[in-house]
Amino acid sequence: MPAKQIFCSSEKGQGIKPGAEFKDSIKNNLNDADTVVALISDNYYNSAFCMCELGGAWLTSKDFIPVLVPPATYSGMKAVLNGLQALKIENEKDLDELRDELIKRLSIESPHGTPRWCERRDDFLGSLDETLKQVSQSPVVPREQLDKVETELKEYVAALKAAKSEIASREALIAKLKAAKDKAEVDAIVFADLGEADAFRSLVSSANTAIERLSPTARAALFSEEIGEDYSPESWDAEVKSALDYKEVKLTNQEDRLRPNHDKPLVKAAAGVIYDLRKWLDSSERSSQFFEWYASKYKGEQPDLRDRSFWDRHLW
Repeated sequence: MPAKQIFCSSEKGQGIKPGAEFKDSIKNNLNDADTVVALISDNYYNSAFCMCELGGAWLTSKDFIPVLVPPATYSGMKAVLNGLQALKIENEKDLDELRDELIKRLSIESPHGTPRWCERRDDFLGSLDETLKQVSQSPVVPREQLDKVETELKEYVAALKAAKSEIASREALIAKLKAAKDKAEVDAIVFADLGEADAFRSLVSSANTAIERLSPTARAALFSEEIGEDYSPESWDAEVKSALDYKEVKLTNQEDRLRPNHDKPLVKAAAGVIYDLRKWLDSSERSSQFFEWYASKYKGEQPDLRDRSFWDRHLW
């Protein structure tokens, strides 16, 4: 095809003639065109003139062949291009198809034949990577890329915040260790940092809250149950009778002894948190440092739910 029959606005000798009005030249050549070949790059969508050319080709129903230029992809085709079959400029077979389509649509003959075409096509593909490097990148960031970057930024900010918090925690621990007077105090500080002390306090607090909602008789019955016995009140006063009336406790077959009534929601809840505390204390995962810490804090005592002093200390 003679060069003079090809209009390309950005190519000297085949574009707008000197002195010609830019918009009118594009409009007139687009009207006269038999086939429009559009090179669809990321910058294509950012060009007002390209969008006008695209709209004009669509409105005049011109033969239209979109050719994708990397990094443009099929999924990124927008507006009236969406759904159109496109060719890839870096694909050898697509370039062959482009040649065949132009020959057919424009009813032209290839003066140089297939061998010459293949040679020039291969030369073009060989220089394409270097050519694309010289193309300026689109200043517009795709929405998907923006969302990905924003998500990553939030993750990095969260990780940085967590890291700063951890550093501050470690610095505070180091300061405490430096101020420790002896090995025992150092061990106590290290243990407290392990988290078992906090877990113990949390479980004790939950158990205390649940047990406080019960009557003294129901509490005593729960402790007796913990040591494997029924509760025998010293006197059957109004408080004991009230616990029976509110069904927090129930009579055993002996009728002078009481047991917690687990059908009562408040009693069931208290028994549940006591079970959780017992299971935690009896776990093989408890470290020796925990029991050493407890003994140092409570004058040699050990955390034992079967010990009334433990209940007096933590649960009542």
